[in-house]
Amino acid sequence: MAYYDEDIGQATETMAYITRSVPVCASMRRTIYVKGKMDSEKRLALGAMADRVVELSNVGREGETYLNHIIQHYHAGLAEYTIFAQPHLAWDWIIKPRLDDLDKFANIGFMSLGPYVTQTCGKDSSDNEFPRMADIYSAFRQDLCPPYPVLATWAGQFVVSRKRILANSLVSYTNLMDKFHAPPEHWIWKEGWGNNELSNPTLGHALERTWPIIFNCTDASIADICGEKSGSDCLCLD
Repeated sequence: MAYYDEDIGQATETMAYITRSVPVCASMRRTIYVKGKMDSEKRLALGAMADRVVELSNVGREGETYLNHIIQHYHAGLAEYTIFAQPHLAWDWIIKPRLDDLDKFANIGFMSLGPYVTQTCGKDSSDNEFPRMADIYSAFRQDLCPPYPVLATWAGQFVVSRKRILANSLVSYTNLMDKFHAPPEHWIWKEGWGNNELSNPTLGHALERTWPIIFNCTDASIADICGEKSGSDCLCLD
């Protein structure tokens, strides 16, 4: 879980719901990454709901947090399946049914826990433009961004298999991570929205939308067929 300073009660409820959704036969390690200030009371509360609490610099939104987890565990310690989540289950009418499906599919490759959309080389189906989505496509799919829609998503919450994480090279993740830690004079801080800053970079919003691309779940028809539903039409299988 990527945590900043959200309501502890809400975070507790979210973690409890996720925990209940994991199949009974599966073991589970719960990690909370904290990017906000943490006093002793908050540390105790977070520790009560997780196996590990890890403090990180407030850089790069939730996407940098997820990259951190992948890079740190790439060679050892990745779970067979990882649920990347935030304390607030945005679009809970989408997320909860999909979490409830976890025990129905033994070979989930990737499943977004938010709405699916599509994007074409940096412009999504709601006319939001994040040109770096095209670069992320090329970096992870080893090809030029195609001139037709591919799958994207909102919310930055998803389930992914170890197999799909390891299908990408470690250097692909570290290269992307390095952009979030670039010095202030780097070009990455001179493009995008006016509020482009360390804690909320424009690149972070591009990354939020491109997790399906990173994990090779790119079929744009999923957005049309699945909509806001759950079930076998809403995921990619290994």
